Amino acid sequence: MRAVPTAPRRFGGFSRESLELLRQLEANNSQAWFDAHRQLFRDLLVEPAVDLVIEIGPLLRSRVSQGMRAEPRVGGSILRTRHDARFVRARPFRTHLELWFWEGRGPSHQHPGFFVRLAAEELVLGAGITLFPPDLLLRFREEVDRPAAGRELVSVLRRLEAAGGRVEGQRLRRVPARFPADHERATLLRHLGLRVERAEPLPGAIPEAVLGPVLPELLVSGFVRLDPLRRWLLRLE
Repeated sequence: MRAVPTAPRRFGGFSRESLELLRQLEANNSQAWFDAHRQLFRDLLVEPAVDLVIEIGPLLRSRVSQGMRAEPRVGGSILRTRHDARFVRARPFRTHLELWFWEGRGPSHQHPGFFVRLAAEELVLGAGITLFPPDLLLRFREEVDRPAAGRELVSVLRRLEAAGGRVEGQRLRRVPARFPADHERATLLRHLGLRVERAEPLPGAIPEAVLGPVLPELLVSGFVRLDPLRRWLLRLE
């Protein structure tokens, strides 16, 4: 007897219980509490996230770049819930679901990309790179110092800010020593990472989208609008 083909999995949305679980984690951020709710996290957050990443992948490759990577697994495009214990001890777990999409070989965090964070109270979309690897940081500073490239980046950031984004990223307290303290783009030269984020409160403007199957399209549309920053950063590689 011939097997009946299995229909492809489709993203059906996150439930309100998904958001409530994240809210509870904010109040009970401990290993014991997480262990007691581990299966709920898999059912309510990880499994829908896998389906979401599966649907986002082809959309990114058709609308952004054929090289975009969307890996539907924890440790791939789905960031692990537990923080790195070397750096975060008091609150060991992320209180949001975070997804990451990038282009390039090697460790994903070394490349600029797109991210989405789903927390109990907000949905955040963004683009950029959290922390420049040392060689990329040197090239970033060189490009920011160059008049044409540096002014182009300023223009990109201003357009994204005008559309509701905010510029984020860890910074040095002072401009690196090889550049003048009054450099035209001193603030950018201090950056150790560079991201633009846009947050949408929940519940609010788009709760139905977060809880429904149109979310992949909405996220990719948001990523397309943020892509000028990713493309500028991609030139450093």
